[in-house]
Amino acid sequence: MTGQLDADAVVLTSRFAPERDGGYAVAVLSRLLTLRSAGARHPLLLTLDVGSSGDRERAVEYAHAHGVPAGSFTMRNLFDEAVRDPSWLRARAFPGGPTPGVAYREVRDDRGALVVSLPVIADAAWHLSKANVVVHGGAGDRVLPGFAALYVAWLSHVAEGLRDAAGDAERRLVVICESRQVGETLDRWRDPRVRIVHTVHNSHLAHPSDASAPVRDEGWRRWLDALDGFDLVLWPTRAQAREVDERFPHRVRSATVPSAILPRRTRRVPSRRRDDVVVMACRLVEQKRVDLAIRAWEEVVRSRPGARLEVYGDGPLREHLRAMIRERGLDEAIRLRGHDDDVRAAMAKARVFLSTSAFEGQGLAIVEALSAGVPVVSTDVRYGPAEVIGDGGILVPAGDVAGIAAAVVSLLGDDARWTRTSERARRAAARFMPETVGAQLRRELEATLAEPATRLCALADS
Repeated sequence: MTGQLDADAVVLTSRFAPERDGGYAVAVLSRLLTLRSAGARHPLLLTLDVGSSGDRERAVEYAHAHGVPAGSFTMRNLFDEAVRDPSWLRARAFPGGPTPGVAYREVRDDRGALVVSLPVIADAAWHLSKANVVVHGGAGDRVLPGFAALYVAWLSHVAEGLRDAAGDAERRLVVICESRQVGETLDRWRDPRVRIVHTVHNSHLAHPSDASAPVRDEGWRRWLDALDGFDLVLWPTRAQAREVDERFPHRVRSATVPSAILPRRTRRVPSRRRDDVVVMACRLVEQKRVDLAIRAWEEVVRSRPGARLEVYGDGPLREHLRAMIRERGLDEAIRLRGHDDDVRAAMAKARVFLSTSAFEGQGLAIVEALSAGVPVVSTDVRYGPAEVIGDGGILVPAGDVAGIAAAVVSLLGDDARWTRTSERARRAAARFMPETVGAQLRRELEATLAEPATRLCALADS
């Protein structure tokens, strides 16, 4: 399939903050690249957070530094546009004032003038509150009933602008929503020219070793109950799509479209990997179970005394993990490298990539390692590793510390096995090139555009 997609396209996320969101931010960038490969003319990245223009500028710089060509997308933010010109917001609001008993956060322009007051809701479902968002200025305050109304007002404004620019009042718009909280607010948007495509980034299960386990939290429960409010759901793996289909009845069409690999800044092939260096790249949070890697390393260094584990990433468990390393006398064998924008260079020179997560959606760092020809040792958890790695590495039962150590040692100590596995790793990664994933996405979007908005059909039937 060639040529431009017969619709405009946007990627919608609660925020784009690479320094805080790690793999999620990379997945958002991947989606922008994939959309371009799928024929989207000039995708927009839409964000909903209250921040500064400097935050947005740094985020765009990050995108360009990580392989997304300059000028290939435009980043727009709800509050930047509300502060710059609130007329579109006032036009969609109606007279009113703050909701009694609710605290408010003020958003002001560069001159200090009050533009919007946002309700502060101390609840995980704050985004579903109907407390008034207050729009100031003009002839008096006006209101929108909650964040859902605010988001839909802005999205409608964006859609109208795209149609005006195209000179086509019926121009269709594909909205790829990356955030479950945002997705929950879109049921108010009844525009039949819009197709809402929702992505999935992680496991929905509280205990990913068991497909029948409870869902992770109430947010996941609400989202799964609301599946028919979308026109298409994109899952990162076939296994998760299948298990959700079997357990949570719905009518929305599903497809498996993974995140693509971001382009490399250089095609230079790294020198032969000779050191016993193993790399991890993850946020230092409970999900990633870096503690298992530390425990396994006690066994690794008994067989390979010079083996080093380099852990790239930061997070709330950093000091706890540092203490674990110190207690086990592994200060020289394990290094917590912190955040590094060029972790790819370290990964490309490593002998092995290690993942000990309790659960994954796809495992973007795993794909990155495979594309560099780095064999992967990973715990066999739902949902990504088994489908992604193939024979480009070794899967170990979840929580098996001895198995992790043995798999690492087997790749460090056997050059012939390492070479075979490295070649297979590159072949496994080929499925995640932007052009390949873009072709998949193009097929799914065209099928979705060929039908009426199914979410509206579901609402009509309910």
